[in-house]
Amino acid sequence: MQRALALMVVMVMALAVASGAHAASLSSLFSGGSITAGDKLFDNWQLVTYAAADPNRVFNADNIDVQAQNNGGLNPGPGLYFTASYNELILYTGINNDFLDLVFSFRVSSLDPYLKIKDASQGVFVGGLNWQPVQSYDLGMNITETFGTAPGRDDVSSLALEVREYRDPISGSWEIANLYNAVEFSPQSELWVTENIMLWTANASDVVDLSEFGMRFSQTQNPTVPEPSTWLLVGTGLAFLFRCGRRRKEK
Repeated sequence: MQRALALMVVMVMALAVASGAHAASLSSLFSGGSITAGDKLFDNWQLVTYAAADPNRVFNADNIDVQAQNNGGLNPGPGLYFTASYNELILYTGINNDFLDLVFSFRVSSLDPYLKIKDASQGVFVGGLNWQPVQSYDLGMNITETFGTAPGRDDVSSLALEVREYRDPISGSWEIANLYNAVEFSPQSELWVTENIMLWTANASDVVDLSEFGMRFSQTQNPTVPEPSTWLLVGTGLAFLFRCGRRRKEK
């Protein structure tokens, strides 16, 4: 039941990708670009590390597109949709104990002073992950996100999503993790996010291919921001006091 519910949520996330929404390559974002989804600004993108078992493998950020998800309302909220092409996030090199490990970071902040970031969710879209265990006893993918109040920090929360197929040498059982996960935290005006994507296979014949995944940031109303009518009353009151003060000086 839980797995079916998770799949339904992932499908909803996939269907919520707005057609024609603002999109950018990961390389352009690393070069100082930004992307806006609803009232959320995603900027300060940085490539942290990239490592692979194949010494000849080179990371090409042009092969990963990032698209805004604008129509999430307050929950699941605005977010990002990642699409990998040209085998950028795939293991099929014929290497035993193959892996790739990509880490990048960015900041998400609220452009609307009435809204704060309440929590986060992430998912691998239906059809966005393909894995083919031929002879392996261990293969899969892990996406870990940490959320902090400053670059590189994880003092707000963290979120892990793992899809793994594992053969126990004794019982012979297989295990597959969930395609969706979420975490709650106290409302924040901005978050610094570190994204760690790792794929691995144990046998050279196996394949793991991650092509589509996404994240959302749900929102809550900020009660500390006065309504426009409140600002108007405050301004009117200050103007009245100022005029009264001038009249007293004139007398």
